[in-house]
Amino acid sequence: MTAKEDPVVQQHDSDDWRGEFQPAELAALRERIPTAIQRSQERSARAQAAYDDPDGDQDVYGAGMARGVQKELRTLLSDLPSYREAKIPTTRRMLTFVGNTLIFAQRVGKQMPRNFRRVRLSYLPDSRRELLSKTSNVKYSDPGLFDISDVLEGDQPASLEDALSHVELAVPRTTLFVPYYSSTPQGVGTIYFAPARLNGRYLEFADPERLTYERTPSSVDAPRTMLKPVAGFNSGDRPRTSVKLRQRRSEQEGS
Repeated sequence: MTAKEDPVVQQHDSDDWRGEFQPAELAALRERIPTAIQRSQERSARAQAAYDDPDGDQDVYGAGMARGVQKELRTLLSDLPSYREAKIPTTRRMLTFVGNTLIFAQRVGKQMPRNFRRVRLSYLPDSRRELLSKTSNVKYSDPGLFDISDVLEGDQPASLEDALSHVELAVPRTTLFVPYYSSTPQGVGTIYFAPARLNGRYLEFADPERLTYERTPSSVDAPRTMLKPVAGFNSGDRPRTSVKLRQRRSEQEGS
């Protein structure tokens, strides 16, 4: 095979986080992350009444989104060759991995902050802080953009347990990637995807990529009902009388 006949392989710069994934994986993530968020939003908007959750959960909107998106992601990404998952002990949360990345979805509220590269976490328990700290991005941040020492050498709260002790982390180090989005019960807002780093109570993102949801058109067209045209005045078929009745009326009129 000559050089001209070689198949085209998508190339990424070594400093570009997109090189963390195979081309097929990256394409799948770009397509399926918005789909997972949209599906969860549609379920959560019907919370309590008809949530239809696979596990029977009926959470109010915020909790429904937090748990639902991750469930939908596991379903949609499970066919990827490098996909794996693990359960955090003593919790209901499942960790979702694609290759050497941890995919951890995060809702940021009703609206995306103006500074979408730095988002404050309103809820951060110790176990989650430890999880995010151990997987925080240290590979793709712009030089000088974030203070690495704040993450790697800062004071950490007392750990309840090692949230990742049961996970065989790959080499090189597992990197945290976060699909983050805004939403309300009425709909999903902006969606971004990027490597993330925990700094205090903030998640800081390197080169976020905006994702969009594309609704798949139905493959079966709904049957179309053809309406009959409305007839005008004095149109249409008139009722006909029988021959005998007409003859009887003629005889009566002639007598």
